[in-house]
Amino acid sequence: MHKLLLIVSAIAFVILMAMMFLTSPSEVGPVGVLVFFTISYLFFLGLAVLCCRLFFWLRSKMDKAKAGNVEKKSLRYGLVIAIAPVTLILAWSFGGITIAEVALILGLEILLCFLTSRNVI
Repeated sequence: MHKLLLIVSAIAFVILMAMMFLTSPSEVGPVGVLVFFTISYLFFLGLAVLCCRLFFWLRSKMDKAKAGNVEKKSLRYGLVIAIAPVTLILAWSFGGITIAEVALILGLEILLCFLTSRNVI
């Protein structure tokens, strides 16, 4: 599963770079913008899962009592954490980011991670 996610993230990165350098939002239209944000989510998903996997692996090495299913935890938390950069890019596209928007997105991420830890999501 993680190899597939790695391949999908690498392909998403290549498509993102091609879209950013070869097109503009006015050329691709609304569907192209939707594709851009979807592909950017896939790219950030791969990065988030990789970071979460590293974090949970280090945590399990330090504390054997907290060792669990690292792959499952990293995927669940990665799905939630990958929303933040896409949301920041979306907010930035509307004319800039304020501290209030960053605080709101950070608060949303903390709430989503809490709900994920309690198996609500």
